[in-house]
Amino acid sequence: MGRRSLAEELLEKAEQYEEIKGNWLVIYDFKGVKPSPRFWGNLKRLMRLLGEGSMVQYSVFKTGSRKGAAATVMLAEHYGAQVLTFRGREADPRADYPSDLVT
Repeated sequence: MGRRSLAEELLEKAEQYEEIKGNWLVIYDFKGVKPSPRFWGNLKRLMRLLGEGSMVQYSVFKTGSRKGAAATVMLAEHYGAQVLTFRGREADPRADYPSDLVT
């Protein structure tokens, strides 16, 4: 058996967190440096291991899993990125919403 990938190791570390399904956005910024090609390879490997997840744009990853979000945060930080994470729900800004949802 070969060596485990960083993606596998980080996903195993993320198992410590209680799973919370939802829309998780992980936003990462490498602050003026080009991210390592290994980052992208491990991010793709992570998506395969999770069986879901997608890149919304170059620096935004969307997943339906807290564990997937946690592993992605650890991966980006490992390669030197600054990271923000958000959990929310998708909404159409043109739709009418009850006043209790508007703050």
